[in-house]
Amino acid sequence: MYTILSHRLTQFIPAQFIMLAYILILTGCTTPPPQPYPDTNASHTEPAQAIIAPPPPPPLHIRARPTGERMAEPLVRAAGNHAVLMGHVHQIVNEAINSPEHMNQTMDGLSQVFSPGIGPALIGYGALIGAQNSGFAEGVIETARYRGLDSVIYQLYVDPDFAASMPGAQSAIAEIQNAWANDIAALEQSAAHIKKQSYDLQKLPEWKKLRTDSRTERLEAIGQAQSLRFDPPDTTRRQIAQIGTIRQGDLDGPQKRQAFWQVFGYTPPPTPQIFPDQQNTTLQRKALTLSALEILGATGNDSSEWIENYMTSPWLAQCVNTARLNTEQCIAAGHFKYEDAFCIAEHELKEISTCLADITR
Repeated sequence: MYTILSHRLTQFIPAQFIMLAYILILTGCTTPPPQPYPDTNASHTEPAQAIIAPPPPPPLHIRARPTGERMAEPLVRAAGNHAVLMGHVHQIVNEAINSPEHMNQTMDGLSQVFSPGIGPALIGYGALIGAQNSGFAEGVIETARYRGLDSVIYQLYVDPDFAASMPGAQSAIAEIQNAWANDIAALEQSAAHIKKQSYDLQKLPEWKKLRTDSRTERLEAIGQAQSLRFDPPDTTRRQIAQIGTIRQGDLDGPQKRQAFWQVFGYTPPPTPQIFPDQQNTTLQRKALTLSALEILGATGNDSSEWIENYMTSPWLAQCVNTARLNTEQCIAAGHFKYEDAFCIAEHELKEISTCLADITR
């Protein structure tokens, strides 16, 4: 049938048209190309809007308290007591005992070591050293700037480890520890100096048979130290109070630090020492906490009671009391005046230095 139809068509239609018709028929039967599937992974959500960070809080300004006001604050008074003690200690190595009266003066000048205030004096001194570390000062102020001044002060009161987490803390602790180590070394050096004199004096004709003076008066002078409240001179407190916190932008920072160390008998500043890696001690953490509060202006009279309680150290007080009792026994057992020098060296200086070393290292 298809052959007959084709034959008849060729009779009436030119061959080229028939060929074109075949091509069109075949083209119409061709399968259309596949359409692409929709992309099911494409996100149909709206583009996320950029998160705009809030502006930083304004710089935190800490009011500088007047020198006269600071002179009465517990940290300044405690540091002043330490300065008085170290003045006696540094003087010992530069002089020789030349009379029984001089021996008694040396013993009386050092009697402050038997006071319960020796621990607070050391901590207060350390706290002011930490406040002069500019890196730590900036770290404390920036922390308070972003977290809130009252919030940071409260955290310092309740968490003894909080100050150590602030920027610059380890540098400040190293400076505190270095100063303490130099002071303890000065105590030990003074002890060795006087102990040598105790042996030298007994060889001198005017000393080797010189009997002791009143033991009652000597023992009373030592015993009173445990109950006396020592207060540094106004000049010492004023010198310390004038320094305060030292920030990175303070142009007079080097001069302030030099003036501070001179109060404690160091010209130049204490020799840097290398300490093995160790956990921060309780005394270091206390000093650093008080450093941070000092930097934030929170160590005034309103907080004096808390600060004085915070600076106590029952273990150190017990160790100092033992040294005092040993000194009294040594004095009571002596028969010659040169033996007092041995008691000063062995107990009033060396034993106290051991107490301080044990609690600060």
